[in-house]
Amino acid sequence: MYKAVIFDLDGTLLNTLEDLALASNYALEKLGFPTHEMSNFRYFVGSGRRQLIERMLPNDKKTINNIDLAAVYFDEYYSSHKEDNTSPYEGIIELLDKLIMKDIKIAVVSNKPHEFIEEVLKTYFGDRISIAIGHRKGYLEKPDPTTVNEVIKTLNLNKLEVLYVGDSDIDMLTANNAGIDSCGVLWGFRDYDELVSNGAKFIVSNTDELEKIICN
Repeated sequence: MYKAVIFDLDGTLLNTLEDLALASNYALEKLGFPTHEMSNFRYFVGSGRRQLIERMLPNDKKTINNIDLAAVYFDEYYSSHKEDNTSPYEGIIELLDKLIMKDIKIAVVSNKPHEFIEEVLKTYFGDRISIAIGHRKGYLEKPDPTTVNEVIKTLNLNKLEVLYVGDSDIDMLTANNAGIDSCGVLWGFRDYDELVSNGAKFIVSNTDELEKIICN
């Protein structure tokens, strides 16, 4: 049994795709650029806000000035609308409660800007999350393992006792870079082939399967 689980947030614990897409398209509209279908954002998100913005901008408009402006507009919209259409995935709340009953620590490491993390987690998960860290200025984003290693050190655990759970290539690479086991979830933004090709040790389709992996 693992003693701690570190979760990705977007696409793993929370379905945030619609709110991320709406904030992104708002920024594009403010700049006078074409918007995208929501499904496209499955492949834009995952590497942090700046990478999201770079990916969504037209190929000939990826200037530093446009990226910076789009980030301002994105934050303007998302800060007020980040909970409009967001919700936990099916079975997530129940899974977290079961882990807490087994004294398994729960952490979140996300590429979402840190300033958005605490409020979102409090809204949807109350005090269930022991440690939550988003992207902070001066730190590299995932798949750099620094923040994951920070969480492991804070929990005073060894790496064999920790599982990282996420929905994308970035998450699997993060776990591998940190030297911990990884589990890819199929209810998020990416697919089986991406997870396997990037080193997922486990793949699950629902929270019951994930509970068995964590608790066995």
